[in-house]
Amino acid sequence: MEQYYALQAESDERSRGFDDLIPAWVFHGYIRVILDGLTAAIAMIDAYALRFDFHIEPTMRHSMWTWVCVVAILRPLSLHLARDGYQSTWRFFDVKDGLALGLRSLPVTFLLLLVRWGVHQAPIVPYSILILEFCIFLLFASAMRGTRRLAHEAVYSPAKRPRALIVGSERTLATAVHHLHTCKEAKVIGLVSEDERLIGVHIAGRPVLGPPESLACLLVSHQIEVVILSGANLKCAAQVIRDAGNLDIQVRILPSGSELMDGKVNVSRQVPIDQLAPNHAETIKEVHPAVVQCFKGHTVLVTGAGGSIGSEISRQVTALKVNRIVVFDHDENSIFELMNELSSQNDKEVIPVVGNIRDHDAVHRVFERYSPQITLHAAAYKHVPVMEGNCCEAVLNNVCGTRELTDAAIAFDCERFVMISTDKAVTPSSIMGATNRTAELLVQHRADECNRQNRKTHFACVRFGNVLGSRGSVVPIFLRQIAAGGPITITHEEMTRYFMTIPQAVRLVLQAATLASQGDVYLLDMGDPVKIIDFAKDIIRLAGLTPGKDIDIKVVGTRPGEKLHEKLWREDALVATTPFRDVFQVKATPVSVGFPQLLAELETAARTRKSNAAIQALLCRLPIDYCVDQAEIPPMAIAN
Repeated sequence: MEQYYALQAESDERSRGFDDLIPAWVFHGYIRVILDGLTAAIAMIDAYALRFDFHIEPTMRHSMWTWVCVVAILRPLSLHLARDGYQSTWRFFDVKDGLALGLRSLPVTFLLLLVRWGVHQAPIVPYSILILEFCIFLLFASAMRGTRRLAHEAVYSPAKRPRALIVGSERTLATAVHHLHTCKEAKVIGLVSEDERLIGVHIAGRPVLGPPESLACLLVSHQIEVVILSGANLKCAAQVIRDAGNLDIQVRILPSGSELMDGKVNVSRQVPIDQLAPNHAETIKEVHPAVVQCFKGHTVLVTGAGGSIGSEISRQVTALKVNRIVVFDHDENSIFELMNELSSQNDKEVIPVVGNIRDHDAVHRVFERYSPQITLHAAAYKHVPVMEGNCCEAVLNNVCGTRELTDAAIAFDCERFVMISTDKAVTPSSIMGATNRTAELLVQHRADECNRQNRKTHFACVRFGNVLGSRGSVVPIFLRQIAAGGPITITHEEMTRYFMTIPQAVRLVLQAATLASQGDVYLLDMGDPVKIIDFAKDIIRLAGLTPGKDIDIKVVGTRPGEKLHEKLWREDALVATTPFRDVFQVKATPVSVGFPQLLAELETAARTRKSNAAIQALLCRLPIDYCVDQAEIPPMAIAN
């Protein structure tokens, strides 16, 4: 960044010197009119000279000077009367401006040809001269404007520019080269494309040097100082970050015009980390036909609709052919904002409901009044360190709230019920994970009851890891710490987590809702777990900074309930594929006979506000493999 400001200051200094040398009146509009008139006159003289092999007969000279005066007046007059004729600046003259210049000059040529053909008293001039004059004028006028642009770029561009390499696709590389050529903020040495067919080809005057796999060698051999990402996919972008980071080379993201118009890019200093998710499964924009058919014409209830996952579920559901969507949350502000967003984007009926899933009457009133056929349950407490000190609230919300919803779904014949869970429910060591695992068993128990009673409600749970960009996730915390100058705090150097984007998580939820499940758990192929410390370094590099130099990374220790490594399923679990390529099924295991009694005791203890230790003791009695961790943690730790 300091180098950029230095270059900018140097450019400004040179610009001021240039302005002092050339008077301001040279760039005035009427000077351009005079220049176009002179150009037209010279073009007519050259046309005569070419037509008569540079030997103009005395009898033709009189008519030549007459036509020279005519075009010298009509050419600039025609451009002046044309739309935006002299309103466009010559400093940024391009091919489109050249075509517009030709179209604005044609009427004068047509008029002269018409006069030559219809007015017999007019001075004699061959038709070929009028056509030659048009071509020569267009050539000279374009050259004059192009020279103005080249002079401007030569003066206003910094003498020293960082050597850049652009990584992208065929669709974005040409646009990126043109953009950087205009801005003059970098010297583009070459291009890197994911399409091997383009290797060796020149795009916008720059060679495609190789594929992303050869990036490390290219960075060294061409002495690259900055790498620019333009439309690269997630896997390619992650590789670029790693290779450039290993060589301490800055990485910049250049948004495309479509991303700007779609609102995917905001005027902000934040880093779009979700584009660099360390997940090989990319987000697919096309909706699976099975999902469309499942939701078609139905009423959908989304609990926790004001949260990160719930709001994205609501957006994707409204894009389907649903009858109406009921958004349920206890936060009226989130519901108000979501309702306005959904209502403005489509004509679906959006019904806002403010209430608590722990409220029996409120939940049953929603099911009785709106009769949802599909319930997507995303309302849950999710922050590990907060819930460790609020065990009763975690049970009341995550367990009792889920029970109220499942009972209402069965009572009112809801067809499908999908609960959002977490990978922390696998062999849980935290209250948050334990209550989520208990809720999973509760859903499975209700599915068994429906199966025995021949009820039509299908139950399923969706389990996934950390969601990039959600409130309280590592990404916004890391970005805030970078903006504050650091340090970035992590809990342990060896800690790993699975990461996925919010659209990926929601895609899983919608696909799981289509499956005729009996309490099974579904999860997405999230690739390999990522070390938090490596992820933090990637974010620092993406911000244009150097880990350990510009931003420090501080290890503060693990907190109660945290595990170094999360798992997606138990080792003895039965995992199977599904009709969806990236979705896997963890088969439900039989729920123990004493589970309902233990669940009732847990709810009673939570409602009577028993101590945290009492709640933890009850959770240990449940068949969820809960293990209490009493490790101490400094207050500076963050949520992983």
